[in-house]
Amino acid sequence: MAFSSGALVSAVAASMALPGLIRPVAIGGRLLIDGGAVNPLPCDMLAGKADILIAVDVTGAPSAEEARAPNPFSTLFVAAQIMQAAIVAGKMRAHPPDLLVRPGVDGFGVLDFFKAPRILEAAAPAVARLKQELAAKLAAR
Repeated sequence: MAFSSGALVSAVAASMALPGLIRPVAIGGRLLIDGGAVNPLPCDMLAGKADILIAVDVTGAPSAEEARAPNPFSTLFVAAQIMQAAIVAGKMRAHPPDLLVRPGVDGFGVLDFFKAPRILEAAAPAVARLKQELAAKLAAR
């Protein structure tokens, strides 16, 4: 479900509602969870609506640490990452964007809010590549 109007706070809260961790949010008579559960890279929703469609895939791969010593929560998150990767692969086949960015976020978890500086540092090479690819695409127009 995509929102084009309504309370931003409710939409953001629903976007943060991770199954099994944060309760769903009621909006318009429906209980909503994080859209990443069904469409982690929703570029298909913008197909044909932009001159250049850029998608940023931040699903990442589980860290080796999580693979070695899973607890119930890390198992849940790793399973979600695997499912999201499969969904993204299908979306890319059906509706590929003009440019796809995959920052180096492997090993960072969904709850790594306080690691933002390290995450941004890891994403820097992908940002540089995006700038080059976007410049080339714009120059070709």
